[in-house]
Amino acid sequence: MIRRTALTTIAAAAALLGANAIACPPPPPGPPPEAGESAESHAARVAAFQAEQEAQHAAWLHARQQRVWDDADSVFVARIERVRSIALEHLSEAPRVTLRPVRTLKGQRYASRFALTYTEMTSCGPIPSFDAIQGQVGDEFVIFVRGGRPRQATVQQAIAVANITDDRIRAALEAAE
Repeated sequence: MIRRTALTTIAAAAALLGANAIACPPPPPGPPPEAGESAESHAARVAAFQAEQEAQHAAWLHARQQRVWDDADSVFVARIERVRSIALEHLSEAPRVTLRPVRTLKGQRYASRFALTYTEMTSCGPIPSFDAIQGQVGDEFVIFVRGGRPRQATVQQAIAVANITDDRIRAALEAAE
């Protein structure tokens, strides 16, 4: 009996450790006021701290763009043709966008429509965090695909054209116009 309980506990722990856990930690608190510090000085330190946090986030987003460009088999600009709402578990309404490729930037050219939507809810909010899922009809996005034709499972990222910061992607966008 003890052996069975131990094996069950080990199996459960292994399953939990192997599962994809996504936790969304709260943002770090700003620096507390120092003894004898004026309100203006503290406000300046808080502003500097927040600016540093924003710079780190922007650097992370930029590095992610570089990574998905390098990893993608195909990269193209797609335009939203349709937006509708669907019901998903833990979300009463979730947007489902239908996109059509309009300009190829890298790799194979695609012409068929495809759809993107949220697939699950986490403590950070719904995922995947593709800009395109929050877009409107006519909006354009840079789509990064790996592993076949564009579909929910092969799209690695969908970034608004205006949010592109990587010079290689910007150059490809200019060359494709």
